[in-house]
Amino acid sequence: MLLSLLACIENELGTDEKDPVPFDSGTTPVEDTATDSGTTPTDPSCVDQVFPGYAGSVDGDCAGGTAVGTFTPELEWEWTAFADVPSFDSVMMQPIVVSLTDDDGDGDADADDVPDVAFVAYEGTNWTGEGVIRAVSGDGSAEVLTVSGEDIEACSGLAAADLDGDGWVELVAFTTDNKLKAFAADGSRLWTSASLASSVSSYSPAPAISDMDGDGSPEIVIGRAILDADGGIVGEGDYGQGSNGVYTATSFATDVDGDGEQEVVVGNALYRMDGSAIWSNGQADGYVAVADFDGDGEGEIVVSGSATVRLQDGDGSVLWTSAIPRASGTYGGPPTVADFDGDGAPEIGVAANSTYTVFDTDGAMLWQQTTQDGSSGVTGSSVYDFEGDGVAEAVYADETRLWVFSGPDGAVKLESTEHSSWTVAEYPVIADVDGDGEAEIVVGRNMHPSYPSTARTGIAVFGDADNSWRPGRRIWNQHAYHITNVDDDGGVPRAPAANWDSYNNFRSGDVTAGSTWSYPDLTLATADVCALDCEDGALWIWVQPGNIGAESAPAGATVDVWGVVDGEDQWLASDVVGETLPSGWFGLSIQFVLDAVDPTRLERVWVEISPAEGECDPDNNVTGWEGPFCG
Repeated sequence: MLLSLLACIENELGTDEKDPVPFDSGTTPVEDTATDSGTTPTDPSCVDQVFPGYAGSVDGDCAGGTAVGTFTPELEWEWTAFADVPSFDSVMMQPIVVSLTDDDGDGDADADDVPDVAFVAYEGTNWTGEGVIRAVSGDGSAEVLTVSGEDIEACSGLAAADLDGDGWVELVAFTTDNKLKAFAADGSRLWTSASLASSVSSYSPAPAISDMDGDGSPEIVIGRAILDADGGIVGEGDYGQGSNGVYTATSFATDVDGDGEQEVVVGNALYRMDGSAIWSNGQADGYVAVADFDGDGEGEIVVSGSATVRLQDGDGSVLWTSAIPRASGTYGGPPTVADFDGDGAPEIGVAANSTYTVFDTDGAMLWQQTTQDGSSGVTGSSVYDFEGDGVAEAVYADETRLWVFSGPDGAVKLESTEHSSWTVAEYPVIADVDGDGEAEIVVGRNMHPSYPSTARTGIAVFGDADNSWRPGRRIWNQHAYHITNVDDDGGVPRAPAANWDSYNNFRSGDVTAGSTWSYPDLTLATADVCALDCEDGALWIWVQPGNIGAESAPAGATVDVWGVVDGEDQWLASDVVGETLPSGWFGLSIQFVLDAVDPTRLERVWVEISPAEGECDPDNNVTGWEGPFCG
């Protein structure tokens, strides 16, 4: 830390003073590249003055590398009691994270608004009946939306995106009579589609949104049906719907063949926007994901279900098929794709009735862990590199536990019993749900009738007790989430980049996978300190807030002065940094005049600047001095 300590040696009465002695803050000093600021006082008394900003050094460890955090998960908040239709509190779908409310009052949804968690909730154990759409503020502070009386299927999925280009997302949900309904961000219904019974034959289907033809008006895919942004049916396929035939349609659109238009991906076919098949391969349908497994720059299709996982080329040809050990029948849920072992290639995670299994790029089993999901055996999962160590953790919730498994070997990193579910194909999502610059785990919970004494309902959010998890996106908008399918503000890209080109994952929020990160790093430099004689009773301090990190630090950091007074820690003063601090810059000085406490009672004084979001080193934010301060 930069310390350039200059003290008034003599006051105007000629009393000799002892210079305050800097104490060791435990940080590595940063080279002082500032020129002489002329801070030696010409007047022996302490006077108002301002020290100008200057360029300092940058800590190379904050740039071009990956900061490795810790993994100390804790329950940040849960929402279990609802004001409207309170008996509808069971959640058996993967939540979505979007901005529905204008929290800062500027008229739009942006990064200054707290994201919201939206989901469908139902009553008791009536998972096949009617549900309500709910939303809760991502910081756990308030209910923001309840939509009831719309016949929403109790455990169907939600999707959200800006369908009409007004800058706000719309919510799309499936009904008990096989229709889609769209709702504005305030919950008002916009449209209802015709029946989709011939295209969606499974419980709990999950819609997905894409601009398939790039015309600026998105399409909605559910099962083997394609609808326009107004709910009109524009195509229906003849083969699979991205399902095992019982639970959940997971179809979605992406540009598999690189022709500039997106196709609908199901387990055994690829559809154009009008529903016609580009190919069908005669295989069983199943849950789907897409990533680049052979490094050719094109997407391959993962299909899971019926106790197997297989990989298909973009033309439908089967590259390999692997049985899921200890699974049978229809077991095997929606696949997750990520670099689990840090080898630079994608692997596949799949849950079944009693296991969670990760398969290597070539289909060989990498590892397997025992879990419990006899009720459906088709739950999904998500992945995230929480610590920034280059490998992804698998995040999975079964009937009684929320699990986090280490990517390389499946070691248990979290086994939380603060969970219960009767399970369909839901999974936890990972997003910066409260806007604090770090990812959180968001999971829905519901009543499992076999375990009534431990049943939990509503929504739970887990974060890191050490505030060290990697930054996450503030959006997770659908079951078939793949980062490039939606913009940060909920807009739908006309020509989205292939997700595998940049991230090569699926059902993952890890936007930094395979890349390096730079961080800000706030610190303090001492510009001057001046103690008057004991009769006048004041200690003057000037500090300069600095950023020795590789990214800018925004204005607004708090600077607090503390002291040990008569043996007790006491807050003395506070101010706010009023300017953005670019990388390597120390800002204008902040002056404190400590006259509320007799300096003779001060044994120690220190100044602390609050950490920036994602800060490189939060341990170098303090500077201070040991007394005595006059004598």
